[in-house]
Amino acid sequence: MLRIGMKIAGMLAAACLPLFAQAQTFPDKPVRLIVAYTPGGATDVIARVMAAKLTAKWGQQVIVENRSGASGMIGAEQVVGAKPDGYTLLLAYTPEVSINKLVYKQMRYDPLKDLQPIALVADAPLILVSGPKLPVDSYAEMKTKAAQASLVFGSPGTGGQQHLAGELLRVRSGMNLMHVPYRGTALAVADLVGGQIDIFFATAPAIISHINAGKLHPLFVAGPRRQDILPGTPTAKEVGLDNFDISNWFGLFGPAGMPPALVERISADVAQALQAADVREKLEGQGLAISYKSPQDFKAFIGTEMTKYAGIIKAAGLEPQ
Repeated sequence: MLRIGMKIAGMLAAACLPLFAQAQTFPDKPVRLIVAYTPGGATDVIARVMAAKLTAKWGQQVIVENRSGASGMIGAEQVVGAKPDGYTLLLAYTPEVSINKLVYKQMRYDPLKDLQPIALVADAPLILVSGPKLPVDSYAEMKTKAAQASLVFGSPGTGGQQHLAGELLRVRSGMNLMHVPYRGTALAVADLVGGQIDIFFATAPAIISHINAGKLHPLFVAGPRRQDILPGTPTAKEVGLDNFDISNWFGLFGPAGMPPALVERISADVAQALQAADVREKLEGQGLAISYKSPQDFKAFIGTEMTKYAGIIKAAGLEPQ
């Protein structure tokens, strides 16, 4: 029996050697980093910062590809269908992983089964801003305007945090708010600045330059504290909205079935990249907070997020599409 056991152990070790070797030699060719939204949003900003750092670390080009549409699902599907060898990765944010499963009756992938969490990278609270179509400087002024006529809010796609934040605001405030979905944050911000819609929830990277230029006006931060990048903007609680904390988080994923050693290797390299002073400076300068989690902790975090958003969807009375 002992000899049989030793033989089986030897066979298992031999089978694992190629997986460890793959993790050690990765990458030996360019890596695709998919972003499921148009350029200009926070997801794209983070992807390009991380791509530059990992390119230097790995000695192979990390190429950012924007594949937008269907609330992030088109880009996610590109990764789900890829070979699980680490050469096709997804820099995702919350909808395509934690929300879409709750708001769409049909999806061509299951985010919990078909995507491998690698590392949580960063997070940032949403900020409610108004544009030239609604020239107000405070949430109180916005409520006064909303009592006179309905307001239009945009989002990067149906079912994402920005959409849910708008619906939650509609329910909690009693204002008449109408939703218009876009194919990404940049397109929605362009229409907001152009006076096509009234208000928009976004993280700082997509809107801070317009705020600094006086084209957009921050009304409140949907987080527990004020942001260093916008110290004069109150929190949701300060304007009378309790328990209105909605943050975007951003993380790295691969296809399901990746060798565990490779997942750990990539995650460790991401963690190291996030410790670099220039990466921290670039992300924090855009209002993003470094927030690393390991593959195991990231997976548990995703489950917690799904529970939270299920509650918001129920409160807003949204039905799966």
